[in-house]
Amino acid sequence: MMGEAAAKTWKRSALFAVLMSFVFGGQLSAQNQTQVDNYEIRVAGFKIGDLEAKLTKNGNNKNFLLQSEVSFWFFGKIFLNHEIDCQYLEDQLISSRVSSQSNRGDFITEIDWMENHYQVEAETYKYENSTTIQRVIEGSTAKFYFEKPQDGDEIVSETFGLLSEVKEVEKDVFEIEINGNRNRFYYTGQELTKVLIQNPIKNYVVQRVN
Repeated sequence: MMGEAAAKTWKRSALFAVLMSFVFGGQLSAQNQTQVDNYEIRVAGFKIGDLEAKLTKNGNNKNFLLQSEVSFWFFGKIFLNHEIDCQYLEDQLISSRVSSQSNRGDFITEIDWMENHYQVEAETYKYENSTTIQRVIEGSTAKFYFEKPQDGDEIVSETFGLLSEVKEVEKDVFEIEINGNRNRFYYTGQELTKVLIQNPIKNYVVQRVN
């Protein structure tokens, strides 16, 4: 039978083990760092949907995830669920997948690094693109939500699989042109606060709310 002194020693050891598990468990979980920002999607001042931007870091890996839902009237009711999921290793894009579900159809675009080039298979509303990109890509539109670009950067549109040069049109305002549409990204310091999107169906604004 365990003596009183031995019992106290055992309890102290058990308590120490529990505390250490919290300490080291916290260190391990801290390796997966997550940041979430929320935006509203607006047309002519009216809210039509929400967008959640999430960045997850794990060592040298980064995952940028944009998820949005919109619903509006344009010669009939339109609803859209849109997701952009990008994987980066250090500063290089490794893969991107864009999925859209809507009452105008479902679409998928995939961009994958294949050792020395990217394979692009893009399908979106009234647009298809099957091609290769023979260079390393270090930026994309999803990355803009967490990392401020620089004038002259070359990025890829995850939805269209097209390259675009970033232009700083005024201080802290950056513009890209994708498939004939100009999109502008507005920053306050390092924080993205607003995006103006040209769209074949309807132009809209993505406005930060947190």
